[in-house]
Amino acid sequence: MNDAILTDRCPRILLVDDDPDIHDLVGGMLASLNVELISVTTPETASKSARRAPPDLLLLDYEFSGTNGLEILRRLRVESISAATPVVFITGSDSHRVLSACFEAGGDDYIRKPFCGPELRARVRALLDRAQMIRQLKRMAHYDSLTGLTNRVAIRRQIQDAIARVAKQHYGLLFLDFDRFKWVNDSLGHEVGDQLLRQIADRLRESLRRTDGVARTADDTTAARLGGDEFVVLLEDLADPRDAVTVAERLLAALAAPHELAGRQVICTASIGIVTSEHGHRRPEEALRDADTAMYVAKQAGKARCVVFDPEMHAVAERHLAMESDLRQAIALDQLRVAYQPIVSLQTGRPLAFEALVRWEHPLQGLLPPAAFLPIAEETGLIVDIGTWVLNRACADFASWRRLPGIPPLAGVHVNVARQQLLVGNLEEVVMSALQRHDVAPSCLHLELTESEIMHDPDHAAAVLSELRRRGVKIDVDDFGTGYSSLAILHELPIDVLKIDQSFVAKMSQDHCFAALVHAVTTLAQNLGLVTVAEGIETSDQLAMLQTMDCDFGQGRFFAMPMSPAEMQAYLCSCGTSAPVRSSLDLSMETPVHAALGI
Repeated sequence: MNDAILTDRCPRILLVDDDPDIHDLVGGMLASLNVELISVTTPETASKSARRAPPDLLLLDYEFSGTNGLEILRRLRVESISAATPVVFITGSDSHRVLSACFEAGGDDYIRKPFCGPELRARVRALLDRAQMIRQLKRMAHYDSLTGLTNRVAIRRQIQDAIARVAKQHYGLLFLDFDRFKWVNDSLGHEVGDQLLRQIADRLRESLRRTDGVARTADDTTAARLGGDEFVVLLEDLADPRDAVTVAERLLAALAAPHELAGRQVICTASIGIVTSEHGHRRPEEALRDADTAMYVAKQAGKARCVVFDPEMHAVAERHLAMESDLRQAIALDQLRVAYQPIVSLQTGRPLAFEALVRWEHPLQGLLPPAAFLPIAEETGLIVDIGTWVLNRACADFASWRRLPGIPPLAGVHVNVARQQLLVGNLEEVVMSALQRHDVAPSCLHLELTESEIMHDPDHAAAVLSELRRRGVKIDVDDFGTGYSSLAILHELPIDVLKIDQSFVAKMSQDHCFAALVHAVTTLAQNLGLVTVAEGIETSDQLAMLQTMDCDFGQGRFFAMPMSPAEMQAYLCSCGTSAPVRSSLDLSMETPVHAALGI
């Protein structure tokens, strides 16, 4: 068996005995252990030595002239050694009273004189091993194992200490979240993600001054990792709370530099939320919560920036949380509604299709438009369930209206699809199930997606949309011209319809550049065999310009506002009885592409 003790460093043993012969004897017996033995003969020199080099274990003789080992231990505990330092008493006494007194004074073990080498080494090794294990457990309890930074438990305690000292000094708390960490994990793997986290921790250590916080460990780090890609930096003893912003800006610059990961350069910027002592927090949880809220605002504002907490942010976050909670129950409580807006032929003025638009009849706030709740639905993933509900409701109403007498022929229903619906992996199944359940032909359904939603993962989007189109479903690009795609998507993706964004239509009359853009889109669509739908038509001038450009269809308040199902049914009935409506065949003779696309 190897007598070497494996520790982070060579263990230090302080031997306090007034007999020099014992020093030589113990030194010889412990020579095979990988330890540093420091021998002293008086209480005074023991205290000085312990202050200069804190021991990992104390070997203390019980019998001293003029005093005893118990008194010496009490003095050392006060002056130089911690209560956690293990103590072995050396004694020649067999008295149970003496041994009991040694343990009562804080001794961990004892060894009787005369002692032998194997026994001494065994006792010393056992205590050193136990002390090392305790140190490791304490480190695991207070430090993050991946990065070596302080963990959530320790930083919480340090924040509490900073709050307690707020009358004497200012502090700042920075909450950091990294903007592309999930992408690194998902695309390059978790091992590379762990490597990135370690590099982030190293940059934090390098960028922070010793005076940036009291969360100082042996390596002077002032940062903590809460978990995942969330980090916290505690700044103490600030001359001015606004200095926290200066530190945050320094960190932003340091963290924005490229990382070398898996043979490539990766940029992973940070968003930072800031709270300071001026905000008057009384508990660490409150400070962390508000710094997290400010960080979230920084992400919403465009990422790679820092934002100082404002109390209004907390009020907004509470309203957001309440809205999320209510939205989770909206489907179960039958609070969602669908409004319909007609899509009309710009040549005949007759409705041939309609777009389904979701609304929420909130029990307290009334009927809410999509902008009031869809961002929350997208953030929480509820948009998938909401999208499925809207799809089924729209298909059911479409099937019902087509069976009514006096209704003009309806070519299709348009339903919006969110990015999460496209990415969940079962959009085809959800769509085909809804069509079959409500007996709607696939050619009657148009799925509308924005350029940004498609280009988030163009390969996956192309695969899903191609399969849906193969089954007969039509694919529309909504808000065309406002995304970040290239014209390549127009022939690489299975697209049937381009919907011209209403912002272009609204500016056509005032700015000839926008009129030229709309004309370019309609011309391009015609050359590619695509149908065009102009959104947001509000005036007769806009209608006239679009007709001269040969735009196919339009929707907007000039024709009709979004309507409830009952209003939509009445509108369709009025259209069916006011004048003859051309059939799909009539339209196909006038504009062949319409028949081919079923719109």
